[in-house]
Amino acid sequence: MRIGLVHTVGSPCRCAEAIAEGLRALGHDAVFADSEEIELRAFELASQTDLVIDHTDTFRGRGLYRPLIRLLLEAQGARIVGSGSSALALADNKAATKGRFAETGIPTPPGIVMSAKGEELPKWLVPPYVLKPAYEHMSRGLHLAQTQEEARSKLAGIFERFRQPIIVETFIPGREIAVSVLEGPDGPEVLPPLEWLIGGRGIFTQAYKMTEPGPEREDAVQAELTERELSELRDLACRAFQALGLRDYARFDLRLSPGGSFFFLEANATPSLEPLEALSLSARWSGLSYTALVERILSSALRRYGVARAVKDQGIRVDLPTGAVYLEVPPGVHQPPASTIFLAGLLDVRKGETVLELGCGSGILSIAAAKLGARRVVATDVNPEALSATFRNAQANGAGDLVEVRPGSWYEALEGGEPFDVIIATPPQTPGPTPFGPRYGGADGTKHLLDILEGAPGFLEPARGRLWMLAITLANPPLLWQALREKFRDVSLVRETERIFEAAEYEAVEKGLFDYLLKLRSEKRSEFSDAGDGRFVFRNQVIRASGVRS
Repeated sequence: MRIGLVHTVGSPCRCAEAIAEGLRALGHDAVFADSEEIELRAFELASQTDLVIDHTDTFRGRGLYRPLIRLLLEAQGARIVGSGSSALALADNKAATKGRFAETGIPTPPGIVMSAKGEELPKWLVPPYVLKPAYEHMSRGLHLAQTQEEARSKLAGIFERFRQPIIVETFIPGREIAVSVLEGPDGPEVLPPLEWLIGGRGIFTQAYKMTEPGPEREDAVQAELTERELSELRDLACRAFQALGLRDYARFDLRLSPGGSFFFLEANATPSLEPLEALSLSARWSGLSYTALVERILSSALRRYGVARAVKDQGIRVDLPTGAVYLEVPPGVHQPPASTIFLAGLLDVRKGETVLELGCGSGILSIAAAKLGARRVVATDVNPEALSATFRNAQANGAGDLVEVRPGSWYEALEGGEPFDVIIATPPQTPGPTPFGPRYGGADGTKHLLDILEGAPGFLEPARGRLWMLAITLANPPLLWQALREKFRDVSLVRETERIFEAAEYEAVEKGLFDYLLKLRSEKRSEFSDAGDGRFVFRNQVIRASGVRS
């Protein structure tokens, strides 16, 4: 697999380098990307990697903007390892996290959120106080104030520096605990908790966190807790993980008070994965090597997204009556199905004719037309990857001078007065109650089919023009054939093949889609039959229409 690694501005950080080493040990490739270039790199990472690990600490210098990185990646279709952008935004907002924890019964230190200078501290909130900006990480802006006067003085400076709400909490003395969570097949699993040896009255400062640890950490040990304490901590950590909607892995920082109560301080949806940090150490104590930890995290993401997708261009050979055609099919472009290849072998394009392909995909039909002797082929599509693939494949198969690629939806890419001898169309036509993706063909599957039929007479030579269309019987055959006969005098079913499928194939596209197909079938707006053993079959129909009606 190829894994994208997004790191904070500058050279890849220690954490990203450590992850990359773990990935290489597993046989995966790492692709580094600087967070400050994410607007430029998001599409590349989404299309050219199987998964993306975002381990940035800030974006544009602020913790507040960190979730935007994942939002940009998700918008391009990237498969994110770890929590999604919305869960990260919640976990990164310390004030919102306190509120969510309160709703779920997870204890946090008593405190308030201050959003303006000069606000008075309530009398019930007594020193010492912990002051921390709501959106920052790595203890930036964190301060322990021993008196009200010190708190007021420090609050003004924190407001001025960070310009964001400030949380003021009661300082909880006691033991500093880090509890890490990995998501497993049966839900979140809590790793052995870690205790930081920083003293009961201390806090983690930014300078402390930035200090390079030695070969072995002397400030961290496996926490010794009673069975009752461990059981309570596991329950609280799992509830916290689920309450924030986190995924794959996370870490929670908390205090165990002298009275034996756990207080959750912060949630970290992107904890450091350096070998000597809390998550990796806790994984080691549970019996997981560093490489095994990385594999566990990747496996959790793959359970959600499915198996790793192919991210390199896939080369295929297609044997046509005119000879072999070699295609490179990049990510984001469907490989030509058997029905399309079947259609390519049936086309009746004659030497010197002009051809229009609507929705060119990898370009197989345009290349087939050129190989049959067409003097000019226009291939249209709205997908830039498909347009690029068709252009490259036409060049590679000796048809580059004959195939002209144009961006646009159906006939919108054409100029007026461009009649063609042949139009070829294989549009998306899977029915659905609402749009679900590139295969969607409208409520009964005929939306694009009917749009193509409506425009065909204006772009076909009246005397000799032919329309070749591939249709599936899931998409309201009675309505389609009625529309075909209204537009053309001669309509024939050239060939028909069967396509076996199972309900799970359509349920994976959209939950409830197979039940919707059953409903359409009961209304006689979809045709497929039971094939036994939980399988079903519809028909691929190669249709030829000619004799445009005036």
